[in-house]
Amino acid sequence: MATEKKNVDIIFRLKYRKKINPDNGLMERITQNVLITMRITYKSMRIELSTGYHIDALRWDDKSQIVLGPNREGLSADEINLGLMQLSRNVNEAAKLYDDSDLIPSQDEFKNCLQRIKDGTMGITKFSSTPTSAAQKSQPSKKKREVADNSGSKPVAKRVKSTFNNNYDNTGKLSFWDITYEFERQCGRQNNWTESTYEKFHAMRDHLKSLREFKRSLGLKTFDINFDYFDEEGLLSYVEFLRDVKNMMNSSIEKQLGFLKWFLRWSMNKGFHHNNTFETYKPKLKKTQKKVVYLTKDELTLLENFPIPEDKLYLYRVRDVFLFCCFTGLRYSDVYNLCRCDIKEKYIEITTVKTSDSLRIELNKTSKRILEKYEPYTFKGDKALPVISNQKMNKYLHELCKMAGLDEPIRQTYYRGNERLDVVRPKYELIGTHTGRRTFICNALGMGISPQIVMKWTGHSDYKAMKPYIDIADEVKSNAMKKFDDL
Repeated sequence: MATEKKNVDIIFRLKYRKKINPDNGLMERITQNVLITMRITYKSMRIELSTGYHIDALRWDDKSQIVLGPNREGLSADEINLGLMQLSRNVNEAAKLYDDSDLIPSQDEFKNCLQRIKDGTMGITKFSSTPTSAAQKSQPSKKKREVADNSGSKPVAKRVKSTFNNNYDNTGKLSFWDITYEFERQCGRQNNWTESTYEKFHAMRDHLKSLREFKRSLGLKTFDINFDYFDEEGLLSYVEFLRDVKNMMNSSIEKQLGFLKWFLRWSMNKGFHHNNTFETYKPKLKKTQKKVVYLTKDELTLLENFPIPEDKLYLYRVRDVFLFCCFTGLRYSDVYNLCRCDIKEKYIEITTVKTSDSLRIELNKTSKRILEKYEPYTFKGDKALPVISNQKMNKYLHELCKMAGLDEPIRQTYYRGNERLDVVRPKYELIGTHTGRRTFICNALGMGISPQIVMKWTGHSDYKAMKPYIDIADEVKSNAMKKFDDL
């Protein structure tokens, strides 16, 4: 016998608060006087409401969704459970009224309906919605369609798939802009692009559209971008626009030009155009090798032993995670995904997020100590370490390193066109989560560990990526040799 499909789902759950444990600096749950909330799913709409009941977490049976003992206000378990049952009846009654009336409520209307049921004033005339046909039910409202089309409402990969819609121009050909979307759609699927890669090409399209608007602001009211535009003069104009209007440094311009060439090469191979000028266009963009910022052995020791103030206990876990990266070479994405099942007795085994490399990294004294420190604690997803968001971690690292006195002035040199720009900043401002990986590589090479072994730990596949680190290691060894002059 077929059962009627349930169109409303109700889940009661505890809404925990958190506080920092002063003993270890970890964020831990407060298990006393916890609020019970009600999550309602109805017609693809999700609403979370407070039930008004507070209990100790030990008295809650999550599987049965019932209270096993009295709460702090003296109510018995039966009284609270009856109250939760009544709330469930109210939700089902509201859903039935909307279903019987062929109406689709908004979240606010559904909430108001629940309140009117609770007050005993509910009537079908109270609804503000208008009757909706079955065909209309299956279609999103105009407002919902507008939200779905908003470029900031969903990931770029999904926006690309939904935006390309075969808009042909008056010659019967796809427009230049639609071809940019088709490029992202096809290459994204073939190469399994990450969200960040989609973002890069989304930014490229935005720069091209900005160039179009800039040209129109100069009096070229009908100007538009097409493939014929990218002859040598057009490519030079694009470079000048990025430099003079967008204020990009030469290194950033080179990256943007590389993205554009990738698109132009793909579209030419697909037969969308025959303009191959981009293949030979190589502007001279002066730039310097990016300075590698890392922590020396003495700086690592200073940071590890720095006494964190009692009002900054949240920095403990940030320091531990950062030090773990400094002694394993893990990227932020990999330490964030590190689970207990990846940890063996003497090593960790991971598949990297960025490159999908399978790595086996032996544990040393420091990395093992940090893992053992957090072994008694449970983290979401069975993660091994208390890793917070990358943005927050970078912010807290700046704060920690500043307090620890890592303020050596570092000069970084950039070029915008032929203009040289020297920027001097304290070292703590340049330290982020990826500094841990750089620190591991530089110190490993400086200690005489062969590049081949380091590359097996880090997943680097060629010497080109390792060359800046090898140059630093050579400089460290040269300076170390000078110590013999003092004998």
